Amino acid sequence: MYRPGAKGLQQTLGALEAQVMNAVWDAEGEVSVEQVRKKLGEQGKDAAYTTVMTTMSRLHKKGLLTREMRGKAYLYSPSVSRRELDSSVIKQVVDGLLSTFAEPAMSYFVQALSESDPAKLDSLAEIIQQKRKEEEGD
Repeated sequence: MYRPGAKGLQQTLGALEAQVMNAVWDAEGEVSVEQVRKKLGEQGKDAAYTTVMTTMSRLHKKGLLTREMRGKAYLYSPSVSRRELDSSVIKQVVDGLLSTFAEPAMSYFVQALSESDPAKLDSLAEIIQQKRKEEEGD
C-alpha cells in the first residue's frame, strides 16, 4: 500500500518494517533478531524481541529479507538493496497512476517539474527523445 503522506520507506512499509529494513541495511551483513532489536533501541525505538521477530518474518515473506537457520536462530540479510526497493516502489506507484489516470498524471508531473525545477523539463525532453530513437532502432 502506498501512503503519500508518510516519509521514506514508510510510504510503502509500516513504520517498524521500515526501521527494521534500515537496521538490516546498515548492518552490511547477516543479522539476528536480537542485533536488530538492539540497533532499534540505540535509535530510541524500543520494541519487544517477539515484535521484531514477527516483523522480520513478515519482511522475509514479502521477499525483502532472506534468512538462514544458524543454531536455534535465524540470521537475516537484505534480499534487495535500498536502491532496488526504491525503484520497485516507484514502478508500482507510476504503473498504478498510469493505468488509471494516464493523462492527468503525465500533465501533473510536467507541471510539478516546471514549478520545482524548470531545467528538469529539458532533461525529461532528452529522455523522451532518446527513448524514441531507441524504439525507432528496434
